[in-house]
Amino acid sequence: MINNINNFGTINFYENNSEAKKDQAKQQVEDILPVAEPIDSIIFTKKAKKEGKEAQIIQALKKSVEDRRDKTRAFVDELHSWQNDGYVDAHYNAKVMYDELEKITPLTFGYETFKKYYNNTI
Repeated sequence: MINNINNFGTINFYENNSEAKKDQAKQQVEDILPVAEPIDSIIFTKKAKKEGKEAQIIQALKKSVEDRRDKTRAFVDELHSWQNDGYVDAHYNAKVMYDELEKITPLTFGYETFKKYYNNTI
């Protein structure tokens, strides 16, 4: 490595074979794969955990409210769909379900509205 200091206080570093080292560094970076954190929640059934569907379920719940005026209804309909398929436990009451979902993803609606649709007390 060659250090060059000029009169303006700037230090320039020149290194031989810098292209080879950049290629090596780039290759090392490409070998690293991102690891998704497992979503640990009591609402997911053994079936969901075994098949690794937790992230897919959360993604589907988030997507269900996009561009919808009735966000809570759409969210709860999607949640009930996953419950009917056996991926989300349907035996928890509205408060437990809301609290667990709030831990996993930010919800854009309040508990009372969620409870109304979740318990079908419209």
